[in-house]
Amino acid sequence: MRVASERLILGDRITESLFLHTDIPIVEAGKKLGADELRRIKRFLIKEVDIEERPEGMNEDPLMDVEVGDMTESSPFDQLIDTYNHVFTSWEQGLVPNVYDALRWVKESMPEMVRREDILPYFLERGTEAYTVRHAIYRGAIAQLLAEEVGKERKMLHDLWVASYFADCGLARIMEWRHTKRYEAMQQEIFHRHPAMAFQALQKESVISDTVKRLIVQHHERLDGSGYPLKVKGDKIMDHTRLFIVADVFAAMTSWRPYREAYTVYDAYCHLKSRPMQYDSKYVTLLGQLLLPIEIGDRVLISNGKIATVLRKNPVFDRPVIAYEEHNQRVVKDLMEERQLNIIQLMD
Repeated sequence: MRVASERLILGDRITESLFLHTDIPIVEAGKKLGADELRRIKRFLIKEVDIEERPEGMNEDPLMDVEVGDMTESSPFDQLIDTYNHVFTSWEQGLVPNVYDALRWVKESMPEMVRREDILPYFLERGTEAYTVRHAIYRGAIAQLLAEEVGKERKMLHDLWVASYFADCGLARIMEWRHTKRYEAMQQEIFHRHPAMAFQALQKESVISDTVKRLIVQHHERLDGSGYPLKVKGDKIMDHTRLFIVADVFAAMTSWRPYREAYTVYDAYCHLKSRPMQYDSKYVTLLGQLLLPIEIGDRVLISNGKIATVLRKNPVFDRPVIAYEEHNQRVVKDLMEERQLNIIQLMD
């Protein structure tokens, strides 16, 4: 049955997944609604929801009039974005970055651990906050997810968050020039300077590690030397910086911008994967494995135009065994062997 969202109650089970602007549902079909799901539905202004018939005798007093935030903790990223927004605004107003405030913020705010289900449903939505502010937190979370998976030490996780905190502080200064003729004439050149501007602001700060400074100045570099501002390449880009670059690009691509819609998670992954000369394949593959679970029974569009069903997983997550119909016959392909075939879209 279809009910208005304000009439939902704890224990209702939805029959259709709820989506907004992405292919990741904010609540999946078959999910029994708890306080967190009710909060999410309210937060994203969902008007109506299809639910299963309620069992006889189930309490039908609506709970959506209750402040949902009182029933459950908010997202772990809400407070990070709120406090960082004040910081970024102060930079836009011309204040100099305070390294001690930054280190204190990271120490107190860095999550103990992050999970896919914490990150994607939150950051894939358009949101109302300044996208540069959201990007810093999104990038930090993805970097932490990757770093935890490969066993990076807690100190490195801390450095990744400090780098994400400062990496775009140069953008705040650039925004002062947006309406000048100089900015209009030199927009790309000025924008490409922002990593160097952030590095220069911290260069003499001894409490900021050299690792963090390198992460900041190189976060727009590419392995083939096509990045900026220094055009370094290859071995001059350290392993942890390669991880940070992948996190940065993925977070940017899957976020809404005023000039474009967000990429889907899979399209962003395919963009990174198709450019092994620019992005470290180890971290691109790991990103896909962590954020894009392809399950048995999922439907996928193959590069030969066929819509196939996943029959069995393989060690490389996006090269499973698939099956599709052709000329009234069932065709089975192992994508680990059929290298000319690729998954180009997830249908489910």
